[in-house]
Amino acid sequence: MACYYRQNEETSVTIPKYTNETSSGGVTYYDIKVRVAKVEWMVERRYRDFAQLHDKLVEEIAISKKLLPPKKLVGNKQPAFLEQRREQLEGYLQELLIYFRTELPRALAEFLDLNKYDIIYLLQDLAKLFFESGDALLSSKKEYNLSALEVFAISERLSLPCPPNVDRGGKYDFSHVLDFCTQLVALVVTPVKDNASYAQDYNTVDVPIGRSNIIPNRLNFNLNAFRNLKTLKFSALSTENIVDIELLKPTLQTICVHNTTIQSISQVLLCDNLHKHCDVPSLLPETFSPATPANGSALISTDAWQELTELDLTGNLLTQIDGSVRTAPKLRRLVLEQNRIRAVQNLAELPHLQLLSLSGNLIAECVDWHLTMGNLVTLKLAQNKLKSLKGLRKLLSLVNLDLSCNQIEELDEVDYVANLPLLEALRLTGNPLAGSVDYRPRVLARFHERAVEISLDNERGSQQELDTALVLSALLLSKQRQRHK
Repeated sequence: MACYYRQNEETSVTIPKYTNETSSGGVTYYDIKVRVAKVEWMVERRYRDFAQLHDKLVEEIAISKKLLPPKKLVGNKQPAFLEQRREQLEGYLQELLIYFRTELPRALAEFLDLNKYDIIYLLQDLAKLFFESGDALLSSKKEYNLSALEVFAISERLSLPCPPNVDRGGKYDFSHVLDFCTQLVALVVTPVKDNASYAQDYNTVDVPIGRSNIIPNRLNFNLNAFRNLKTLKFSALSTENIVDIELLKPTLQTICVHNTTIQSISQVLLCDNLHKHCDVPSLLPETFSPATPANGSALISTDAWQELTELDLTGNLLTQIDGSVRTAPKLRRLVLEQNRIRAVQNLAELPHLQLLSLSGNLIAECVDWHLTMGNLVTLKLAQNKLKSLKGLRKLLSLVNLDLSCNQIEELDEVDYVANLPLLEALRLTGNPLAGSVDYRPRVLARFHERAVEISLDNERGSQQELDTALVLSALLLSKQRQRHK
């Protein structure tokens, strides 16, 4: 990311070409190329924009009126004239850079889009916003969205010396940004700001921002300015961009990472620089508990997410539930929808886990899941490849179970979950058995006297269905007695 304050000696402005927009009545646009060290971007401006800029600079800073080439009314569409004007406007901008060597006036910075790509000027825009509307934003929104570029700028600005002629206490003062960040409770970080298309555009390829060469996924930053965060959400941007998250571990309660190419939970929970190139199993003690002695205790206190209760990693490329989940022993909600998980592991040491959502994965079997998740209240397994429910038969605390859109064919499979004493809601729609005759009363019959308490596919049984289920239940019980004899 650019920083003109530090890199003014490595800054250049050129106008490599102009274009005539016939659809806009023959308007001529000049393509301005701005380079600050290794960062480059393009800005499109008309001569009218140059004139407006010049008027501001003449009024506010008293530069020479003759510096800008004059307007021409006749013959101003001729190629020779336009080429000459391109050269003159390029020279004009270069003269301004020489004149304003260490600090650009706001009008010129905005004209060259430095407020979009430069650390100092971008943060001045944020400071002005928070100065004018910070309290309203904090009170009206539960969360606030910052782009990767903005978070990177905040991170970098903390390590910069204070720029000269800073607007101390004024609307552009960086302190307004820090005040806002320290009060923020929920932060959403996306590649770009307020653009719904980022989830599709940025999660698989390195897409630059606007007309620049800045790529969000290559911006590494810390979150040290956000001392009181309780919720952190990343969308289409990997948490591996975070180089230091240690300060947030004591306070974060919710982490959400969506639409990225991460393949491991450790890329989220162990995203610090310390763990970037480490093997997860070797980092964690064999048994994760507060009583882990000696060699494991220091690691646990360093790595543990002390207050994390919800982890939502929907829409990524996860292939397993790796051992890093043990660093969040207080998890109550674990959402891993729309991934590529085939088996469930490493949940035995999450005693507080109440909701597990694995919808949209590749799970084909569940074997004795009660041994690792015996306290679950809600289990979502929609859109997987399950054929048997035997492994769910002892999840005695289960209240809500979603098995829609699997491959369950046999009605007898329902018996494994019908005996769960607390089950109230069951979804089976989208399975082969759901297309059978009298599907609903036949399923409700498996619950016998509890049929009236069950919501099947989000709907309680009608009186007719319950009456039919009662008859079918009696037949089932009669068959069971005969088998026992």
